[in-house]
Amino acid sequence: MMLLDDIKIVLGIELDTSRDYLLNIYIRTATTLISKYLKANDKVDIQALYPDAIIAYVVMAMAKRGNEGLKQFSQGSRSGSYGDDLPDGVKALLPLPRIAMR
Repeated sequence: MMLLDDIKIVLGIELDTSRDYLLNIYIRTATTLISKYLKANDKVDIQALYPDAIIAYVVMAMAKRGNEGLKQFSQGSRSGSYGDDLPDGVKALLPLPRIAMR
């Protein structure tokens, strides 16, 4: 799988297969979240069309791993927050979602 290989290169774990199962779960989650964000139908191949967005999501998810339930954090003078939705960095790699006309 090319997407998994690209993610492993970005994370610097090319030769390590011990995290492939976890990475595939994050890939599947990213695909679902992106599909819902774009309001795409089942015929759209999210992984083929938006691989960079999936890679960005998986890298962010791996960095956040262990802090999944955390909403805000502070460490000395640094602070930040996590959202439940797609991060802005991932959304920037995607087109705007479809608007339903009624």
